[in-house]
Parts: sequence; C-alpha cells; structure tokens
Amino acid sequence: MSVSTLSVIDVPQLMLVQQNCYSEDLVESATVMANRISAFTNTCWGYFIEQQMAGYLLAYPSVLGSITPLAAAFPVYQKANCLYLHDMAISSDFRGQSLAPKLLAYASTEAYKMGLQALALVAVQGAEGYWAKQGFVKVTDVTSEQQAILDTYLPEIACYMIKQ
Repeated sequence: MSVSTLSVIDVPQLMLVQQNCYSEDLVESATVMANRISAFTNTCWGYFIEQQMAGYLLAYPSVLGSITPLAAAFPVYQKANCLYLHDMAISSDFRGQSLAPKLLAYASTEAYKMGLQALALVAVQGAEGYWAKQGFVKVTDVTSEQQAILDTYLPEIACYMIKQ
C-alpha cells in the first residue's frame, strides 16, 4: 500500500475509480484527467494496493476563493496560497480502510512543503459533513462569479470549503 504520483498511464484505472464513485453528471473525461496529471504531476496522487488503484487525489496550487469549474483545465497561478483538492475518490472496493484520510494527510504534508497556507475544495454529493469532520469550513460569501462556477457541479449540491 502506497501513495505515489500519477502519470497518464494511470488514467484508465483512475477512470474506473471515478465512475465507481460519482454520479454520471460529475464524471470528467479521460482527456481532462490526463491533461491535469500531465500539467500537475507533483500534486496528483494515487493510492495503490498491489498495483491496483484504490483511490486518487487530483490537486494543484491555487488561490483561495478561486473555484475550478467541472471538467475545466487546472489554471496556473504565480502566487498560489492554497492547495486546491479538485477530486478525491476511493473505490467502493477499498472503503473502510481509512484511505481518504491518508491521502488527505499526504496532500496536507505536500502543501506545507510547498509553503501553502490552506487547502480548498468543492464538496459534492453530500460530502460537506465528511469534509467538515476533516477540519474544512464552508465558505458562505462566494462571489457571484464563483457561485456560477459552483453551479457547474449541479444538479448535485456543491459548496466551497477551506481548511487553514
């Protein structure tokens, strides 16, 4: 069992995990995923058990208050101050093994090493409670522009959350 950086050769396994975890409306294409991994290799991780992907986390250095639209490329920021956790999923075959907290801890450590002061994410599919238990707080004062981006995650309920 180990966390490792992802490469484009991992995309087929990643797609299986994604499709296992998300409603059809939230599944992003293999092309989008491959582009993200290629652009941000150091912040896209997989959790592997005997060479099978049990889960993954796609993240990138971002700016607090900036939300990434569903299925969009990850932007590049010159003055990032947070690690944006765009997508974390654990296959149903591996749930109950505390893999999500392990991936989150790994991401937190890497963010600290990069000098980033916070983590940010969009909680979907009713996951707000889970993220709150991990120390994330819902941001209620998003701009109308950022709310329009949050709406790209509908029909699911989505909210922007941060952890300092």
